[in-house]
Formats: sequence, structure tokens, C-alpha cells
Amino acid sequence: MSRFPDPTYAETILGPQFRASQKWLYEPMLESSEAHLLMLVEQNIMSRQHAARVAAALEDLWRRGSDSFTYAPEVEDLFFQMEACLLEVAGEDAGGNLHLARSRNDLDAAMARLTVRRLLLQVHVALDELRSTLLRLISEHLRTLMPGHTHTQPAQPTTLAHYLASTAQALERDADRVHAAYACTNRGPLGAAALTTTGFPIDRALTALLLGFDGVVINSYDAIGGVDYALESLNAIGTCVLGLSRLIHDLLQWATREFGVLHIDESFLQISSIMPQKRNPVVLEHLRARIGWVVGDVHTAETLVHSAALGDTVDVEDEFYEPLFRAFEHGLGVLRLLEAALRSCRFDVELMARRAADGFTTATELADTLVRCAGLPFRQAHRVTSTVVSLSGGDAARVTPELVSRAAAQVLGRPVALAADDLRTALDPWTFVEQHAVPGGPAPSAMEAHLLAMRDRLATDRAWRESRQAQIETARAERRRGLDSLGTRPQTR
Repeated sequence: MSRFPDPTYAETILGPQFRASQKWLYEPMLESSEAHLLMLVEQNIMSRQHAARVAAALEDLWRRGSDSFTYAPEVEDLFFQMEACLLEVAGEDAGGNLHLARSRNDLDAAMARLTVRRLLLQVHVALDELRSTLLRLISEHLRTLMPGHTHTQPAQPTTLAHYLASTAQALERDADRVHAAYACTNRGPLGAAALTTTGFPIDRALTALLLGFDGVVINSYDAIGGVDYALESLNAIGTCVLGLSRLIHDLLQWATREFGVLHIDESFLQISSIMPQKRNPVVLEHLRARIGWVVGDVHTAETLVHSAALGDTVDVEDEFYEPLFRAFEHGLGVLRLLEAALRSCRFDVELMARRAADGFTTATELADTLVRCAGLPFRQAHRVTSTVVSLSGGDAARVTPELVSRAAAQVLGRPVALAADDLRTALDPWTFVEQHAVPGGPAPSAMEAHLLAMRDRLATDRAWRESRQAQIETARAERRRGLDSLGTRPQTR
């Protein structure tokens, strides 16, 4: 009879999963074990004497760290290696009871939720930093004219602040999605055991509290089989980077010599091995590619869940964790790298301003002026202005009151008189921007109000994160006090 594990199975599955567990699950496993141990003592399921020995063994595992373990085929995974060390230190009579009223199933579920929770908070920090950088750029470019585009063509004058605020505002919604995913994630599955809970009189609410969870995943089947919290979390990071991909698309164009309005800091440029003049802004290409990695891992995780059995199955456990955690890892890389690139970049504001009127971007205001000053219905004014654009060859500098009158005669059968000052004002891109002062518009007055609101919102989101981090730290401190009361003093972690 062959011995477990088959070498190919060990090389393909068990070894890589062991190393992944070292990276992602070692500390969550110890945290979950601490909470479970203290609950067993509180419920008089384990004696304080035995619990003290187990606590000392857990502390020994903290000191050793995950790197002290190496995959060995004779031991199936990291859990059993850690359990063997715990039994060696605590003794079979004490250490053997840590697994009372607990299964690998609910432990895995707890570890995954603790890891996703930590990753969500890291994403929240990275969002905070990116939003802060965008808000700084917005404040610096409230009066930086640029052409706004629709369908990739020059459309209307706007400001760089107005453009960047669209991404900053979208990132607020990304923060909302992180908040919602966190609420779904931050619930404790421990106590579900293998599937049907346990006959021991455990206190699931206490275990959840000791881990900083907001409550318990009540149904034990759902506790060990549900992964919607992870899918919601993946959706949050996936939606975020997909939104940023559209900004990166524009930045890549702006950084070309043809556009020439964005200059990436030299610390992010690479030169050609053969063309000495080349300065390639490859950081933006890396960002574009890494977003593809994130999207791919999100889809991989979703595909693994599709039609997987409802309950304990590796499809939604070890196999699922790899794309789940990797999507967050690369998503965090995107957020941090984009923030660093934006923090050090430079915009050619003079060139952007010169191009603000290219493509007759003030045509809408000319039509509006014909409504205000000549009393035309907007649809007639629109047709007259379209004819003005054609007659001028698309060059606003060639437009005169006489040309406008001639265009009106062609369209309406009668001339229209427009004062030179009114025409000059209508064709000026900065006047265009200043007149668009309704909430959400590019006028500095509107943008200053929006910027203030975004700063307030950022402060509110920081307070949300700080309260969650404080909740986690309170739970950690409570576990330390509980373990200390057993006669062992855990090191500061």
C-alpha cells in the first residue's frame, strides 16, 4: 500500500499550500486559538491549570514565528505541525483538549475572516493615502485649465481639479464598499465546529468578542460553508482598481510625447537598451497590467465558488484562499504604486491651458449666449453654432460677430446680431469654466466647496477605520489580560 502523501500530490498541492498558510494564516491561527482557549476556561470546559500550559505553548509558537516551520510530507499541513509543537510543550493531557468543541472547519473559517478583515483595513489605509494625494493635487489645480473629453474628443473646457475630483469621488464609493464588506466579514464562525456545533456548553459570543468580531455567524452550516463575505470583499477591491484603470488609461496618453502634459518622476522611468533618448513611464504600464492580475484573481475566486458543494470543501477553502489573498495583495500594490506616482508627477499647466479651447470646446457656451443675448430657442442656437463651427473651420479664433450673423442667416433665414464683447466672453475657456458654478461644476467656487466636502468625508472615513482598529486592539488586549491571568505573560504583539 502506498504511503501518504503521493510525491506529486505533495509537490503540487500540500507544499505550496503549507507555504501559503505560513504567509497568511499563522497569526490568525494563534489568535483564534487564544480566544477559543479563554472561552473554554470561562465555560469550565478546561481547567485553568491545563489552560495555563496551553497558553504557554501558544506563546512559544508566537516566539518561534511561522518561518521556523518547514513543510514535511509526513505531516499533512501547518496546523498539524503547530499542534505537534503545542502538544510537546503543553503535554497531551492539556494540549490535547485545545481542540475540544472546535474543528479544522470553523478554525479555517475564522482564520480566513481575520485575514480578509486585516486586508480590508490595509486597503482602507491605501485608499486614504491615494485620496489624500488627489485632494492635494485638486487644491493645487483649481485654476488649471484643460480640455475635457467625451468619446475621446475635446468637448468642453474644464480644470484639472475637476477632472481629478471625479476619481477622488469614486474612491469615496470604494471606501463605502470596503465598509460594507468589512461589516459582512467581521463576524465570528468559531463554535460551528465541523458542521453542527458541539455538545459542549460553549459561548460563541464570547469567542467572537475576544477576536474583535461584531457578532456571530449563527447558522453553523453557513459559518463553515459561506464565502459571500469574501466575494463581497473581492468585489470591493476589483471595482476599485477597475475604476482606476480608466484614470491610468488617460495618464498613459497624457504621458506620451504627443500629449506631453504629464511628466512622470524620473524614479519611475526606464530607458531603452538601444535608444538613448527614451524615457519610458513604465510605472503606468505596470499599473495597467497589475489591474489585470487583480481582475483575473477575482474571476478565479468567483469561478471556484460556482457550483461548489455547500459546506466544507477545498474549493472554497485552501484552493479559494490563494486567489482571494493574492487579489488583495496585488490590489494593494496598485493603490500604493499609483499614489506614489501621482505624488511625484508634474503637469504642464501652461500647455494644458493652451489646449483648453482646441476643438472649439466653447461651442456650448456660444449656443447658450445666443439663447441669452439673441433670444433664440436652444435648438435653433445649437444649429446656428454648428454652422459657425463649420464656417470657421473649427477655429474659434476666426469667429466674428459677422460670421455668427451669416451662420444665422443660413440656418434661420435671418441674421442675428451678437455684440463683440458677448462673443469674446462666450469663446473664452476660462469664462466658460467660471460660469459653470453649480454644485459639481468646474468653477473654482464650486470646486472649493466640493473639496471641503471631500476633506470632511475623508476625516469621517479615517474615524471609521480608527474605531475598527481600536476594537481589534481592545480584543487583543482582553486576550492578553485573560492569558496573563492564567499565569503566563504573553509578549507584546
